[in-house]
Amino acid sequence: MNPPSSAPTPDEEGPGPQWDRVAAGWKTWWPTIERAAQCVSERMLDLADVAPGQRVLDIATGIGEPALLAARRVGPTGCVVATDVSSRMLDIARERAALAGTSNVDFGLADAAQMDFPEGGFDAVLCRWGVTYLPDPPNALAAIHRTLVPGGGFATAVWAEGDSRPLADLAQAVARDMFDLPAPQAQAPSRAGSVEDALAKAMIHAGFADVRTERLGLTLEWACADACAQYVLDVSPDLMALFLDRPSAQHAEYRRRLADRLGPYVAADGRVCIPNLTVCAAGWR
Repeated sequence: MNPPSSAPTPDEEGPGPQWDRVAAGWKTWWPTIERAAQCVSERMLDLADVAPGQRVLDIATGIGEPALLAARRVGPTGCVVATDVSSRMLDIARERAALAGTSNVDFGLADAAQMDFPEGGFDAVLCRWGVTYLPDPPNALAAIHRTLVPGGGFATAVWAEGDSRPLADLAQAVARDMFDLPAPQAQAPSRAGSVEDALAKAMIHAGFADVRTERLGLTLEWACADACAQYVLDVSPDLMALFLDRPSAQHAEYRRRLADRLGPYVAADGRVCIPNLTVCAAGWR
């Protein structure tokens, strides 16, 4: 569910309320997000061998992806269960499903860290940018493995290492500079492929077989730098929390500072195009 942007978390809070606050922003910016991210969803469905008539679980669906794409793939003889921790996100997902005339998706409020589905209940499980944000990914992967039928496929996407999300890095840096926030804890440089290695090992440890990983690029695009800066404020739960009780002048100052840092990504016509790099992985029970 997570977009290619984030910022320092000012306070500890449950994920549900955090995502509830940015649900309206996700609805506003969904075309921008999904134009870039649909290639990831499509690849995940291919990797998990999602086919007509299947039962599919989508974890951390946000406002409905890749659940709605999976619903089209499984067709009227199949069904999709889509879960998220945000009730407001799910309300928007239901609206999108209704507008699309999609009736084979059941949206439900559920914490991916505490899944309670019957063993062998699904032919495929999907989780786009959600696994690594869970408090206990190994147990979550083991629970996902149990929900699959023998031979069922699981596909996920996580962010690559290093500068795979430039906008996230810029958003964090501007917030730190503006509010004198502490710098993130220094980490040893990660080598290329370390994310794939760690994810593959975790999936194998959880019981998945024939695990495979691959890298996929995606580019987000906005009409101008100010629109990009507003997007970050609208869709990032961390930034939303940081600015919750701050005056509008500080919102405007943050947008200005971030827009000023976007110069390397601004095209001749003013559009902002920012490349990102994700890792897709799949395994079977």
